[in-house]
Amino acid sequence: MDLLKGGAILGVIVGFWDKIKTFLWMILSSFIQKSEIKTEDVHNEVIGHLIKNYKYLKSYDKVFASQYESFRTGKYGLVAYEKFGDKMIIFLSEKKYFFKLFRVPFIFTKNSMSVGGSESKDGSEGNKSCSHIISLRGSVDVSKIIQKSTIQRNELSWNIEEEHERANRFNIYYFPERKGIQENNKKQYGYGYSWFRQNHYKILTTNQEDLGREIKNQRSALDNLFFPDNVKHLINLINVWVRSKEWYKEKHIPWKRGWLLYGVPGTGKTALARAFAEDLDLPIYFFSLAQMSNEELIESWQSMQLNVPCIALIEDIDNVFDKRKNIAQSPLLMQGHMLGQGNNLNGGKGEGNNLRTPLTFDTLLNCIDGVDKTDGVFTIITTNDISKIDDAIGQPNILEDGTQSFVSSRPGRIDRAIHLTYMTSENKIKMAENILFEFPDMLNKVYSHIKKNERETPAQFQEYCTQIALEEYWNIENDKQRKVLKKIS
Repeated sequence: MDLLKGGAILGVIVGFWDKIKTFLWMILSSFIQKSEIKTEDVHNEVIGHLIKNYKYLKSYDKVFASQYESFRTGKYGLVAYEKFGDKMIIFLSEKKYFFKLFRVPFIFTKNSMSVGGSESKDGSEGNKSCSHIISLRGSVDVSKIIQKSTIQRNELSWNIEEEHERANRFNIYYFPERKGIQENNKKQYGYGYSWFRQNHYKILTTNQEDLGREIKNQRSALDNLFFPDNVKHLINLINVWVRSKEWYKEKHIPWKRGWLLYGVPGTGKTALARAFAEDLDLPIYFFSLAQMSNEELIESWQSMQLNVPCIALIEDIDNVFDKRKNIAQSPLLMQGHMLGQGNNLNGGKGEGNNLRTPLTFDTLLNCIDGVDKTDGVFTIITTNDISKIDDAIGQPNILEDGTQSFVSSRPGRIDRAIHLTYMTSENKIKMAENILFEFPDMLNKVYSHIKKNERETPAQFQEYCTQIALEEYWNIENDKQRKVLKKIS
């Protein structure tokens, strides 16, 4: 009989356990505070701030991983690290309590810990929590922690620590992110900052200062390119723009510029933009519009603005837009768009539609020069076919005297058009001498070729010289090898 009573009582407890747990938590909540963190960005900032500024117990489950990364030496290698925030950590409060005898512990935990049966059973993103801070009421000011974490993050992005941030800013970012990098780049703050600079990563195998793109040598990147001097001197205009932030601000003029580089394929449009970024130590962002949706472009553009001043490079826009029409809509984007519409028709949330809307020309214009002013962004657009460029971006105009003017529908969106064309004889000679200086006989042959004044792009002429140099080099090496073999035999 007693066994039956015990079983009945146990059954009641099990059946009402969720309600009992909720009731007990209601009592405990008078003394215990549980704060939810809803977004991954805030989660990362908070754990990074706590690790950097608060004491914590070392007896916690650790998470280790590794990632391949560039080194300043130019090498590429594996970097091991410890990641904070995936496992529960017990921190100690800033202030001492109970007659200032000891600090009060509080818990930072990811969403695997259920307290009081209060976890939402709704699986939608808006109702998910990334993490919790659980503490005695009054011992921890969570709002202050989040505020300081956010300020710390923004200061890092806005280059307030100028001495540290002015050095070695040049880096290359791609939107959309290249295959295999997407998950790793979740470790970046809005794609704007390298993962290894974040406080919730502890680098184990090297120093943070040793990581990043190779420090460029003393020679200018533009010195490796062979453009007319008037093109190379354009870098001075960008340099003035970079240094004129305060002037723009005083005049209430948006601190941004835009150039259109046009010309036949192989004239060095992308190489020129990259050289500008490298020599001025600016990060450069490559946008592959054909693979992007409206939402992806907006999100990426906003992320880029965390790392200004910078260069935004939109390559070969004529392969994506013919005037205003998108002629390169990805089948995957269209499929996602149709699936999203289907979800809406079936009463779904339409998430697919929101995320995969094919890119429109209006969205591109709004990013470049919309309501959300893009201060600190120098936009460079390249095209092989100027006739496909919409008037909203602008069109070059050849005057009667042969000079060029640029008609912009809105200055500041695109301010200048630069025509990159076939190589001049002078630049061909410079390139040939740079590649073939070891082979004077072949250099004379190339001089004769240059006198024919054939229309060649830098890419075409470089390939011509390179093939000659390689052939001569391997002929010399083969001769050396034959002489060695002859001596042995």
